[in-house]
Amino acid sequence: MKRTIAMLGLAVCCTQVPAQQQADAGRVIIPAAKPQPYFVWPDDLHAYKGEYYLSNGKKMYINRIGKHLYAQVGKQAEREIIATGENMFESVDNSMTLNIVISRQGYVSGSIAYQDEDLPDKPLAYASLMTR
Repeated sequence: MKRTIAMLGLAVCCTQVPAQQQADAGRVIIPAAKPQPYFVWPDDLHAYKGEYYLSNGKKMYINRIGKHLYAQVGKQAEREIIATGENMFESVDNSMTLNIVISRQGYVSGSIAYQDEDLPDKPLAYASLMTR
């Protein structure tokens, strides 16, 4: 009886070893987490609304509908963005990360990392935000 149990346990271990060897050993897959919301007063969302110039020659538009902000780069699809920190935003689908700093004088600085539909061979496009 003990021998049968031992053989079954060994058989289970042997069938799992090839499955582990088939996986790509140099690659780690981490599931994407939803961005954690950061509270921004609804009245403060209005400051981010508008047109932004990017250092790569494109324009980004941010629209506000109710308590939600939507960002669009060029003619790409509009994406909902949520605040994840002070001056930090991320799209709900994790395809865009924004850092928007607006000074008291109205100057804009920051950066954007996004999936550019015009450049499908590149994973992300990076650009700096310039004064609107």
